[in-house]
Amino acid sequence: MATFLEYYEREIMSRLTMADLILKTGQEPYDLTQMLSCLQLSKEQAEGLLETALVRGMTRSQFLLLLQKGDSVICRMFQRELSCGLPAAYTPAQISYIYDLDLEQVEQAAEQTGLNPCQGKSLSRLFSAIDLSRTQYWF
Repeated sequence: MATFLEYYEREIMSRLTMADLILKTGQEPYDLTQMLSCLQLSKEQAEGLLETALVRGMTRSQFLLLLQKGDSVICRMFQRELSCGLPAAYTPAQISYIYDLDLEQVEQAAEQTGLNPCQGKSLSRLFSAIDLSRTQYWF
């Protein structure tokens, strides 16, 4: 059984890790193609959201603004987490909302793993108890 953890690590965490590495070690302007790939946005989408042309690269503030305004899966998850106040411990309802997962599935995973509330560092354990085929996500 594929789990939401596998999807999260491959499709979300890998992009966030790459963006974090670029932001911490790179120089502005950051490589446009790499940054847009991290956000799962096209150049046209980004330019529309920023209301400016992106020619040479992207600044840190533009990246963060796109995270807050973008409509990709990764951007929407970030926006929903911000609206929850970046909690240290998550309720099943918050996890359901942030990651757009069925609440009943998250509650079952929380019960199965004993993670209610779930600390941020334990999300992977909870995600491993969610069957990917029962979500709207896929590889």
